[in-house]
Amino acid sequence: MFQVKKARKIAFVVSLMLALPITYVLASFVPPSPEKTEPEIMGTFTVNVEVHNVKDLYAWQILLTYDPYSLILIDVTPGGFIGSVLINESNGHVQDVFARATDIGQGLLLIGGSLIGNVSGKDGCGLLAKVTFGYLSIDYSMPQIVFDKKPYETKLISSNGDTIQIDNETLKLHFEEH
Repeated sequence: MFQVKKARKIAFVVSLMLALPITYVLASFVPPSPEKTEPEIMGTFTVNVEVHNVKDLYAWQILLTYDPYSLILIDVTPGGFIGSVLINESNGHVQDVFARATDIGQGLLLIGGSLIGNVSGKDGCGLLAKVTFGYLSIDYSMPQIVFDKKPYETKLISSNGDTIQIDNETLKLHFEEH
């Protein structure tokens, strides 16, 4: 009986000694899981969001749509006509603010700006925002303004709260390739 127990122990130790090198060899042959790589940006372009011949513009909100499979949003900056300071960067002593929301849906960007206080709106032409995209292929579609996609919509608002009519000449996108 003692001999059988001793033989089993020796067999167990020998099997462990044989199994460890085999396990190591097998583990070294398992291919590593591929690392998730960022898509390669082939180039960039900037979309200038411009307003033309507007009267009494106090606030604006623009919804842009783009193909998230061929374009990557890189940066959104205020244009300065209305909305020169990002809301989260304001120190309380500003005349206008700029806001952006990139998390409202895939391929959607909501941007806007507003004057602050009881002031008249601005007249004329100006740059509302600069939006920079990177393209992942050469056959991408240009971003577009979306005028009515509930719950968001593109709007221009006067100082008395009325909606300013938008036509093909009022609101334009100007593209600059880098």
